[in-house]
Amino acid sequence: MKKQRFLSVLLLLLLLTQMLLPCAATEASAPLPEDASASESMSSSETEPSVSAEPPISTEPKAGFEPLEPLIEYNFPTDYQVRAKAAILVELSTGTIIYGYELDQRLYPASLTKMMTCMLALEYGNPDDILTVSSTALENLSEYGSTANLQVGEQLSLRELLYCIMISSANEACNVIAEYISGDTASFVELMNRKAQELGMTGTHFANTHGLHDENHYTTVRDLAVLSRWAWNNSDFREYATTTAHTVPATNLSDARSLHTTNYLTSAQIVTKYYYSKASGIKTGFTTPAGGCLAATATDGNLTYLSVVCGCETLIEEDGGELDMRFVETKRLMEYGFENYDYVQVLSDTQMLGQPAVTNAQGRANVVVHANANATVVLPKSCKAEDITMSLAYDSTQTLDAPLEAGQRVGTVTAMYQNIPLATAELVTLTAVERKGLLTETPSASETQTQTGGESGGVMKYWYLIVLPAVLLVLLCVLLILRAVNVRKAKKRAERRRRRAAQRRETDA
Repeated sequence: MKKQRFLSVLLLLLLLTQMLLPCAATEASAPLPEDASASESMSSSETEPSVSAEPPISTEPKAGFEPLEPLIEYNFPTDYQVRAKAAILVELSTGTIIYGYELDQRLYPASLTKMMTCMLALEYGNPDDILTVSSTALENLSEYGSTANLQVGEQLSLRELLYCIMISSANEACNVIAEYISGDTASFVELMNRKAQELGMTGTHFANTHGLHDENHYTTVRDLAVLSRWAWNNSDFREYATTTAHTVPATNLSDARSLHTTNYLTSAQIVTKYYYSKASGIKTGFTTPAGGCLAATATDGNLTYLSVVCGCETLIEEDGGELDMRFVETKRLMEYGFENYDYVQVLSDTQMLGQPAVTNAQGRANVVVHANANATVVLPKSCKAEDITMSLAYDSTQTLDAPLEAGQRVGTVTAMYQNIPLATAELVTLTAVERKGLLTETPSASETQTQTGGESGGVMKYWYLIVLPAVLLVLLCVLLILRAVNVRKAKKRAERRRRRAAQRRETDA
């Protein structure tokens, strides 16, 4: 019995071994990619932050700069009119121009200039650096211009100066920052113009850091939208552009300063009648030649708009109060966008777009084609499904010819709205199409041997699949023989016991 229990345990262990060995062999034999170590090294080097020994202040163009994708202009028909010299409304997520008026007219940006000054300070400076106000930073400024009343010799951090220019539009703070970044204001203005070129602001030329009037300091609302959109994409910029109130700590020459935003769309602390709950930023501007200027953002649901208006008037109301039209027109422009436009999916990778004929095809005469990507754009809410048409352009003017693979490009598809192209994707096949009469080549013996690793290699690789079943078969036979022997012995012992019992009964009788 002990031998039988031992053999049963041994059989169980062998069965477990056979189940585990194939898994272990499969994992061990899985080949590693040839470039695995190189890829791992590259991945780790890419994710590690780069540490530069260079000082933070440098006016050399930074490597790897990429402006945002160009604005999309569909030229949507509209009868909307804005009371400004020029205006633009852009949906920020897609970059779609919803409304445009005099987009490329040359005009003066006034303090919207400070968006560029702020962005260059963030790009090249350190917010914790302490800057000292120089006498040259206070030169050539209008006595009527916006100011934070900085004094010669006063020391503030770059962070506090950025609050000064973005909240209260301090002109002198721009010059202090320019001297910190570039050494002098002229060099900083050159940096501003280089950055404008990188951004594609082809209608812009800067002549100063703050936007006080200069005949050679001009731009367009299209360029200002590009600048605003680029800046808004920077989270640090948004911090300064959306702050409505801030206290600058006391300095070596001044008590603490309280700053309040000049963008009355975002705050009712100073003026209440313009407040717009959907608004969040960005910057105001005004000079007499430029008129009222405002770059602003607003969000309602999934839509976020950027608007820029320039050359707005300040009207006198019946009660004698002033009506600043840059705020009025911006709010109207935003509401026009929210009320009349929304997201619409115009391309779907699951929509069947056609069934072109296929020549020499096995078992079929056509193949289904579809877009290989999804596309969502902003369209008028009045747009109906039938207003979106699909324009298919096949790569070949001839009929498609088999064989074709699933997902194979055969052309392009463009979604159209009122003859306006909205989005384009590749046109691909849904399924594969085999060629009629095409025979599959039988692999040669050498190829078969290569794929299987050779006959001897294949046998050696899976030796356990042959040896272990044989061992198990032998053990099973041994167990059966032992069981048969034990059964025979047990029968003999039982027979002897019956005979002895019968003999005892006869004797007792």
